[in-house]
Amino acid sequence: MILLKWFLDFLKFVVREISSMIIKFIFLLVLLVLAFNYFTKNKKAPIEKKSYLKIDLSKEFNETLVQSPFDFNSKGINFYQLLKSIKTSKNDSNIQGIILFLDDNTLSRSQIDELGETLNYFKTSNKPIYSYGAMLDNNSLLLSSYSTESLMPPSASTVVNITGYNKDIPYFKSLTEKIGIDVNVIHVGDFKTYGENYTRNEMSEENRSDLKRILDKSYSFFVNNLSENLSADSNNLNNIILSGQLMGESSEILKNNHLISSLKYWEDFKKEKEIENITDIGNYFSSLKENINSKNKIALIYADGEINYTASKNPTASTITPDKFISALEKASSDETIKGIVIRVNSPGGSALASDIIYNSIKNVEKPVYISIGSVAASGGYYISTAGKKIFADKNSITGSIGVVSLIPNFKQLTEKVGVNMNDISLGKFADLYSLTTPMTPERKEKIYNSNLKVYHEFLNRVAYGRNLPLEEVEKIAQGKVWLGEEGLNNGLVDSLGGINKTIDSLASDLSLKDDYSVIEIPYEEDLKALFESTLFPIQSIFSLKYFTETKNIKTLIDREEIFFKPLLYMSF
Repeated sequence: MILLKWFLDFLKFVVREISSMIIKFIFLLVLLVLAFNYFTKNKKAPIEKKSYLKIDLSKEFNETLVQSPFDFNSKGINFYQLLKSIKTSKNDSNIQGIILFLDDNTLSRSQIDELGETLNYFKTSNKPIYSYGAMLDNNSLLLSSYSTESLMPPSASTVVNITGYNKDIPYFKSLTEKIGIDVNVIHVGDFKTYGENYTRNEMSEENRSDLKRILDKSYSFFVNNLSENLSADSNNLNNIILSGQLMGESSEILKNNHLISSLKYWEDFKKEKEIENITDIGNYFSSLKENINSKNKIALIYADGEINYTASKNPTASTITPDKFISALEKASSDETIKGIVIRVNSPGGSALASDIIYNSIKNVEKPVYISIGSVAASGGYYISTAGKKIFADKNSITGSIGVVSLIPNFKQLTEKVGVNMNDISLGKFADLYSLTTPMTPERKEKIYNSNLKVYHEFLNRVAYGRNLPLEEVEKIAQGKVWLGEEGLNNGLVDSLGGINKTIDSLASDLSLKDDYSVIEIPYEEDLKALFESTLFPIQSIFSLKYFTETKNIKTLIDREEIFFKPLLYMSF
């Protein structure tokens, strides 16, 4: 017995020491990373003469800026920085041209439009833009059309898939019924169809008509842009695409139809053009000097991701919260050298409450605030946009979706199937309104619907006031309908078509800044506390036997949302 106790004590000691050593090692590693990133980010390598800028479109060019000392990819840049680098390189004597690598492109259609405009601006310098890819779809072919010369390998194993469009949307009603889950979707707005795939086995007519209209228009934009860039007949191009001639094919079909310039391997093309110095666009951006002493600045703030009232437990998640956003807004508002603010919105929506708080914070800013819609500003994303003085969007941007929906799943049948008998104790009518095991009665549903209706009317009024539109006109374009940017211009949801550069230029012009200004990005600071907790908590839990022997620690572990299911009302704007 004494020997066993001694052995257990020794085992605890060993585990505790190993745990301590690992935690110390992690802290040492963190310090090394901080030091490495500090020195590498502040070291600007010179750009060699006759260099070509390499733009690898398989990389993520996000619509935000987060300051993180743990960013190993110190040369990574966001989308605005990509555009800025290209614009600057136009007049840089060290830059000979640009090379686009198209495979696994990550850009959305609206981002391609903005990048295309910037590439066209670059081409006025008479510097070449080369594009190369072995696997081309609609988006990558459209990107290649902005280049002065496009090429693919002369190989039968290259991949060409150019088509109209195809969108598969799963519907889960039969599945949820089988496993015993009843999903209640309570929406305001006939076209607010979010969540219908949990309550139906097939697409509603409202959703089908809305989606088809958007996809048809987006495809039409694609054909028109492609034919304009390649000086091709749009009707002939449309017939070739819709006939299926460009699906499941290789590079030869594109060359035969004059949709690319040549069939060559990259290494052979490089020798032919005598391309020797290639600089990644991220390295080039790092070498640029910023005019931080300018007395006239325009601040660029990002609203990227879902809108939540509180921060995500995942510190790397892309979310917009009032605390985070308002902190950035206050920095821009308090800086006297900042004359105006551009907010880049790229959000499908989220929390109604958080959206309203963010809306109010923008509305209270004394400086002019212009909105640049990226790929999407729908629901809550559009709600916060209406607080801006002017709204800009690309013709392919998704916007609108003015409506409200609540999703409340019920697991009563599932718990019975798995042998769990739920018992509850309640006091007060509707105390169990959001219970996940109490059936949804007509009275309970009406209660939630009326709550949503109040939020919907508030949304309508915000849009009517912000866009200076009669309420009855807003009601016609609301109902949860989704619009492309060009449609938004026609129905009053948007002021002008254009990307982030046009938004900044318009604000500078309205402020009479001319060329005497600089643009500064207001970064979000990563929550280091959350990052440490998410990293160290699992390690400490795994390696410390003592941790699991204390009741208070077990309770803390159970209370964590990651492993303990909590009732949830999801209200999507």
